[in-house]
Amino acid sequence: MMFKASTLAAVMISAFVAVGSAAAADKQCGADRHVAKGIQCEMCHGPDKANPKEPDIKVCTQCHSTKALVEKTKNVKPHNPHMSPHYQDQLDCINCHVMHGETENFCDQCHKFGFKVP
Repeated sequence: MMFKASTLAAVMISAFVAVGSAAAADKQCGADRHVAKGIQCEMCHGPDKANPKEPDIKVCTQCHSTKALVEKTKNVKPHNPHMSPHYQDQLDCINCHVMHGETENFCDQCHKFGFKVP
């Protein structure tokens, strides 16, 4: 009877770990997606690992074209999130696209556009 209980416990623990791992995979942050594509931390944060730099729009646009993003989101309503009347196309990407945490809708601090930020 002891063998069966321990086997059942092992199976249940394995199932919980598998479910937890699948849920965690669904909640990957932007940095995880960058690493999966072979982008190293230093490419965005600089070579000094003890004092990593926070990337600004100049860093992001080395790989991501602002012009292409503006075009891709031109039909988002009520306003294109990549072409702001306040910042034009120069708002630092990390204001919305938080790479090491949950993304946020920077515009909703004052407006209620309800943009869904990937």
